[in-house]
Amino acid sequence: MGSVTKFKRLHAGVSGALFRCAIKYIDIPIAPWTLEKKALYAYLIARVASLLMPWALSVLEYKVAPQITSIAQGQLQLQFQAAAARVNLGYLMVCGAMALLVLYVGPYLAVLVGVADPMFGEILLWLVIGQSAPALFGATSLLMHALDRAFFYNLILGLTALFFLVCIATVGAPDGRVLAQTLAAGQLAQACVCALLLTKSGVWPGLTALFHKQIRIF
Repeated sequence: MGSVTKFKRLHAGVSGALFRCAIKYIDIPIAPWTLEKKALYAYLIARVASLLMPWALSVLEYKVAPQITSIAQGQLQLQFQAAAARVNLGYLMVCGAMALLVLYVGPYLAVLVGVADPMFGEILLWLVIGQSAPALFGATSLLMHALDRAFFYNLILGLTALFFLVCIATVGAPDGRVLAQTLAAGQLAQACVCALLLTKSGVWPGLTALFHKQIRIF
């Protein structure tokens, strides 16, 4: 029975990870259908550059996930709140630094790979804004999963993807900037809703974690 339970949990974890991956990158298969070749090239280059932010956060998440999950499963709520506040501040610092790096390096990368779209800078800016959701609202994905709220996180993620598809279908033939703006709006909305749900567990989102009085080092 134990092995069966572990297999079900592993299967659910893999399925959930694949679902989240497909939803988070839903704009990638949409872009070729809505953008012209030059605009598509610029959008994809900007998208890859913006992914430096979540990739950096994934390293931080790998380091703190076991500890924050263990604390969340304990009985000391104040300890979890302090740990969550510290994680949110870590996300704020890492995400903020990476955002500045991407915005600085992005134009040079565009010249290096031969991007000719004049809207590249605006596309990159909006993609960075969307990827900056963890800096504003905290480690919502990590904390929702630590609190066994993965179902609600995936549900909100799915609704956000639906919102994105409806907006793109309504616009008709968006350019790269509109595509990036719509994606950023969805990412910010999803993170905001999750952050509001986490406040019920006493978690201070993003920058507000600075006002938490019991931030402690693990």
